[in-house]
Amino acid sequence: MNKFLSNLSRTINEGMSEVSTQTSAEAQRNEELSKLEIKIKEIDLKLDKTYTLIGQAVADTLRKTEPVTQEFIVPLFIPIKELDWEREQLLEAIKQIKAKQAEQLKAQELIRTKKEVQAELQKLQELKDMGVIDAEEFEVTEAKLNKRIHNFEKLYNLKIAFDRNLISRDEYMSRKAMLE
Repeated sequence: MNKFLSNLSRTINEGMSEVSTQTSAEAQRNEELSKLEIKIKEIDLKLDKTYTLIGQAVADTLRKTEPVTQEFIVPLFIPIKELDWEREQLLEAIKQIKAKQAEQLKAQELIRTKKEVQAELQKLQELKDMGVIDAEEFEVTEAKLNKRIHNFEKLYNLKIAFDRNLISRDEYMSRKAMLE
């Protein structure tokens, strides 16, 4: 009984540590995303102001009945090019952070799936050891459980396709059944 409680305590502590680390990393990424999104909004405001200034400059020039030449417009447009470049860099950084988040979620899902399969395999082994199931039944069920890990990538992508409403529930269920 002591060994059971010790194992249970260790498992709980490991789980809490894992959750704490994941939560901390996720919060940090979300904070970073928020900061980048704020910077993009600031750039958008600067762009709006710059467009307004260019419009005013062009309108003032036209009021004076002077021609609006390229030499006049290009220097006014340089800040827009710089802001556009900065905005693209921020969008790329956001894209990379979101890709890392997606990869981490996928990795977490794989770990969870492996743990579930391992637990089921342990139960299956106990049933075999107790004589409740025979070796053939054990092997068939073991192969079926391992199929979830071997087809993890396809199952994960299938779930994403369903979540994004790219496939119907019926199609999702039938494809999932084939992969499991």
